[in-house]
Amino acid sequence: MTKRERCEIAAACHTKGINCGQSVLMAFQDKTGLSEGQSLAIASGFGGGMRCGGICGSVSGSVVVLGCQYPAADPETKQRSTKLTKEFERRFAEQFGALNCRELLAAKDLRGTSIAEELMHDNHCGLMIVSAVELLSDYLDELEKE
Repeated sequence: MTKRERCEIAAACHTKGINCGQSVLMAFQDKTGLSEGQSLAIASGFGGGMRCGGICGSVSGSVVVLGCQYPAADPETKQRSTKLTKEFERRFAEQFGALNCRELLAAKDLRGTSIAEELMHDNHCGLMIVSAVELLSDYLDELEKE
């Protein structure tokens, strides 16, 4: 599946009212091995920064995808999982200046990634969702080449 196709899936999910974390998971079902129902269930509480303005659900959903691709089962893989999570968080924060939903919602004039700007230019949360998918797609591609 192409990066654009993933972004289109996430955008369509968000447009239907599916929360940010769910939209990200739906775009990576082929990578996670999760069904639609499982993806929706796992991320059901991620919207609104876990309903309390905490970490953006787009970030939380992305971390679930990373965990499915690179599970932590022992001290060595736990270190790798931490490194992967921190790197994705860094990339997202570099794009948007924050990780917390409360701060992101208060931010004005956010700029998304290129596909996000094209698909969701007038949708504040949509920019973050599709940008997270685009950033994660690029990151997973890099990891697969290592």
